[in-house]
Amino acid sequence: MTGTTTVVVTELDATDALAPHARLARDVAARHNGRVAETLDTGVLALFGSAYDAVRAAVALQQQHERADSTASLRIGCDVGESVDAGLADDGFGATIARARDLCGGAEPSHIVVSDLVHALIGARGDVGFEALAVPGARPAYTVKWAPLPHNTAVRVAVADDVALVRSGVVRLLADEGFEVVGEAGDAEELLALVRAHVPGLVVTDIRMPPTQTDEGLRAAAEIRREFPEVAVLVLSQHIEARAAADLLDDRAAGVGYLLKERVAELDDFVDACRTVAGGGRVIDPLVTEQLFAAVQAGNPIERLTDREREVLGLMAQGRSNAAIAGELYMSPKTVESHVRSIFTKLDLAENPEEHRRVTAVIRWLQADH
Repeated sequence: MTGTTTVVVTELDATDALAPHARLARDVAARHNGRVAETLDTGVLALFGSAYDAVRAAVALQQQHERADSTASLRIGCDVGESVDAGLADDGFGATIARARDLCGGAEPSHIVVSDLVHALIGARGDVGFEALAVPGARPAYTVKWAPLPHNTAVRVAVADDVALVRSGVVRLLADEGFEVVGEAGDAEELLALVRAHVPGLVVTDIRMPPTQTDEGLRAAAEIRREFPEVAVLVLSQHIEARAAADLLDDRAAGVGYLLKERVAELDDFVDACRTVAGGGRVIDPLVTEQLFAAVQAGNPIERLTDREREVLGLMAQGRSNAAIAGELYMSPKTVESHVRSIFTKLDLAENPEEHRRVTAVIRWLQADH
């Protein structure tokens, strides 16, 4: 692992809780693009390529720990530094680990404490809040604000797919993850009737369904969005269909998503996508972005972008912050900001505080050329 790495250190006050905590930490780290590098005497040490991913993982750890009603309290410390091929024992990287340990050791129970560098990398991203922490004689530090997961507020979901085996698999997965499945449908008409009867919070539907196996599911999704704008819609597709993605993901749409069906097999990613869309977010399958970029033709506005700008745009489309992109591509936040400004300029995206320009940049391209 080379480049900038964010270190997360956890500490429990009861060793008998270590084994389940280590299993949870491995799962949470993997879902946030990181890994547990070492199990410690009272916690774990995890590594992330992005400060934003690391803090999101720390919040998820505290939330899951709280939900488990463990009698042990959990502290988390987080710092960022340069990793090297020599491994964890290298002096430069070791200092980062030591700083994360110190932050963790000085934290109050249930707190997440991050260094000033982590705070600076994440910046003013709206979904992460900080409070300054006074530590006499030490570098500035911050606590991360987090709230417990809501209890007994299951998202109500309707599932539509003409293949019974696929449909039942999705239903079982979502039910196991705490969603309330209000019903399932094998075609578009059944889906519309189901939504009108129950008005779920989320609809998960295949694009192609009987009788023509073309775009019945997509047209049903559009009708649902017109009749019930508060219902989130996640569309699944066997193949990349650019026009379908563009039709669904317009500039203003919230609570919508487009995933390839193969993503269902990646259980954590699929469930995360369902939760994101149900919560009003937008999701575009990374493979959709990647393959569409590869198929660019002359005259497409995307041709104006450099290769590096396309990389940045691909991460923007996945909802990454500037700080997260900086960590992913090993560049400074200022360089990322420069690329983002250039992308917006080249794609003729004027500044608008109410518009999600990161995803809109991809959507405008899709609508213009597919």
